[in-house]
Amino acid sequence: MERDLIRDIHAIAGAIVGISGLIQIILRKGGSFHRILGNIYFYSWFVIVGTGALLGSLLVTLFGVFGWYMAFTGYRFGKRKNSNSTLLDKIVISAGILFALSTLIWGVYILILGNITFGIVAVFFGAIFSFLCYKDILEFILKKPVRRLSNHPLQWYFEHFGRMIISYIAAITAFAVINNIFGIPLLNWILPTFIGTAIIIILNRRYNKKFNIRVGPKNK
Repeated sequence: MERDLIRDIHAIAGAIVGISGLIQIILRKGGSFHRILGNIYFYSWFVIVGTGALLGSLLVTLFGVFGWYMAFTGYRFGKRKNSNSTLLDKIVISAGILFALSTLIWGVYILILGNITFGIVAVFFGAIFSFLCYKDILEFILKKPVRRLSNHPLQWYFEHFGRMIISYIAAITAFAVINNIFGIPLLNWILPTFIGTAIIIILNRRYNKKFNIRVGPKNK
């Protein structure tokens, strides 16, 4: 009975993230509605990770932390409206790299044990998570400009929407895995990432044009 309740809460939080995230992507950015919906989206992630940890496997839990990390850092960029990092941000980034490396190492371990599908998934997302956290450490803790828009006044804007979309990809991936949307386990895990990455590239190009941002050394 208790597990059923946790599962229902998890499903409701997932639905809220799925709907609010899609609306955020589609509708115009900025304004009070965007902020309210963003808060609902962000805090729903806490519920997803907490209930998911009680219900899911180690891989699902680590994957949920990845989604939460991107939602948290994306939310913080939108909240601060700059690329400066506070002590809280640095603590989360440091914890993030530990979870990321744990996912990567565990993926290698279960690959060695012969669990090919979940091993590939853990290594794939562990590597992505580790790479993103590594760059966050260089950029926001060690203050080394390593990104395309490092030190640009609008870096926070691109970091905000990019990270929020990545967290949304994580949520959609979980939905695809649980409901076997694509019929093949490995595709359920990986295909949403490729689709979401294409969307991020398209939006980056659109906002580069909108804000007249020239990509190159001058932005670094």
